[in-house]
Amino acid sequence: MGVIYSIGAAIFFALSIISIRRGVSQLGIFTGTVIMLSGGAVFLFFIALVYDNTQTVMTANFSGFLFFAIAGVIHFVGGWGFQNASASRIGATHVSAMTSVTPLFATLLAFLFMGERVNAYIMAGIFLIAFGVYLITTSDKQ
Repeated sequence: MGVIYSIGAAIFFALSIISIRRGVSQLGIFTGTVIMLSGGAVFLFFIALVYDNTQTVMTANFSGFLFFAIAGVIHFVGGWGFQNASASRIGATHVSAMTSVTPLFATLLAFLFMGERVNAYIMAGIFLIAFGVYLITTSDKQ
């Protein structure tokens, strides 16, 4: 089931990148990012009300809550902000390719700071992803 969720996430992220490319060209990077993040926050608020998950959030332990809050700021402000800026300059195809190197950085950080192990299969997969990104980003130069 995890693989299906991952594929679903990839499809939704791809749709998002296309929408970002269109929106940034009309509204600009800052305005687009603010609207996107505000819209997402409002949507999630209503989802929480519908599912009545506000009690779950209120009873979460502080450490877990803090880590998710930090991740939200890093991901949404940093990640989406940079992605929106990138989409306006290099287009959706190249943005999606460049964000595909996320496993490289995630693996490196998990290895360095969380003590996670990296095996040959993971390294081979990361190499193939990085090589694919290289091919896509240099394709316009031919």
